[in-house]
Amino acid sequence: MTTPDGRIHVLLAGGGTGGHVFPALAVGEELSGRGCAVSFAGSASGFEARVVPERGLPFYPVASRPLVGRGPVGKLAALATAGVAAVGAARLVRRLGVDAVLGTGGYASAPAVLGAVLARRPVLLLEPNAQPGFANRHLARWAAGAAVAFADTCRELPGRCRATGVPIRRGFFSVPAAPVRDRAETGPRLLVLGGSQGALSINLAVPQALLAGSEALAGGQGLLRRLPGLRVVHQTGAAHLEATREAYRAAAGEGGLPEEAVELVPFIADVAAAMAAADLIVSRAGALTVAEIAAAGRPAVLLPLALAEGHQRANARALEAAGAARVVEATPGASPETVAAALAPVLAEHLAELLADRPALDAMGRAGRALARPGASAEIAGWLVELAVAPKGRKA
Repeated sequence: MTTPDGRIHVLLAGGGTGGHVFPALAVGEELSGRGCAVSFAGSASGFEARVVPERGLPFYPVASRPLVGRGPVGKLAALATAGVAAVGAARLVRRLGVDAVLGTGGYASAPAVLGAVLARRPVLLLEPNAQPGFANRHLARWAAGAAVAFADTCRELPGRCRATGVPIRRGFFSVPAAPVRDRAETGPRLLVLGGSQGALSINLAVPQALLAGSEALAGGQGLLRRLPGLRVVHQTGAAHLEATREAYRAAAGEGGLPEEAVELVPFIADVAAAMAAADLIVSRAGALTVAEIAAAGRPAVLLPLALAEGHQRANARALEAAGAARVVEATPGASPETVAAALAPVLAEHLAELLADRPALDAMGRAGRALARPGASAEIAGWLVELAVAPKGRKA
C-alpha cells in the first residue's frame, strides 16, 4: 500500500502540545530524508494544525476530545468521538495508502492509531515521558511496538519496547560544553523557561528567588545584587510578559531592578542557541524540554508541573537521579501566587549554591548529555520502515 510512485508512506499522529508534535516532526524529517512520504493527522483546533503545514507536511484533521480529567458525560462524549473518528481515520489510511503509523500520545493521536488498527496497518508508539501517558498505555495493546525515552518505561507498556530516546532537533546536540556568550558578559547567565506559553507560578517565583532570596542568604539579599554580572534571560509567554515584569519590579522594592541584568522575552524561537549561552536553566519538566536540556548538556533546576498524571515529576526525577538536575516541587492545586511563594526560597538556595560552583555545573551538564540519544530519530524511522515493509504490515 505504498504511494503511487512506490514510496513508503508513514502517517504521524498526535498533537495538543509541542511535546507531542515536535518529536514526531523530527522523525518525519528523518523519514523524508530516506525518501518516504510523510503525512500528519491531528486535531483541527490543536497546536499541530498550525505548525505542521508550516513544515510543509500534508495535514489531515481528525475529530478528538480529551478524556482524562473529564466527568462521566465528557468521557462518554470523548469515547463516542474517538469511535466515529477511528472509522473515518481507517478510511483515510486506506485512501492515502499508508504503510505504518507513528502515534505520539495524547488524545489527538487515538483516532488515527485506532484507524490504523482497523485498516490493519502496523502502529509504532512514541512515549517521550518517563511515565507513560493515558493514551499510550491503552493503545499499546494494539501496537507493534513502543519507542520510549527511558528504559524503565518499558515495564509499564506491554509488547515490544525499545529505549530509543526522544527525537529532537539536531542543533541541541551541537551545543558546546562551555557557554557561548558575548565577551562583554562577565558573570553567569541564567535561562528561565516555562514552556512556549509561559508558566505564571515560575514567572512569579523566579523574581522573588533572585531579588528577595531567602533568610539563609545574607539576610535575604537577592542573587542579582550578590552576584555582579549575573544575567537572566526569562521566557515569560506572551500572556504573562507584563505580569512578569511587574513581579520583578515588586521583588526589587526600593532598591530598584537592575534592568540591564534581566531580559524578558515572550517567546524564544531558537531554544538551542539560548541554552548554548546559559550556565544554568530553570524550567518546567515536559518530556521534550527535558530531552533538549540533556542533549544540550546544560544543568537545570526543574520545577515540574503538578498535573498531567505526574508525567513532569517523573521526567524531572529521572534527570535528578542521573545527577543532571535539581528538582523543586510545588503543592498541587494551589494558586500561582501561593506556589510561587513556596518555591522562591527553595529555588533561591539551589541557584545560589549552583551558580557559585562551576565544577558542579559542569558535572551536571555531562551527566545530562550522557542520557541524550542523538540517534533517536534515525532509530525510530528505521523501525517504522521495517514495520512498513514486513509482511504483517502489508495487509489490505
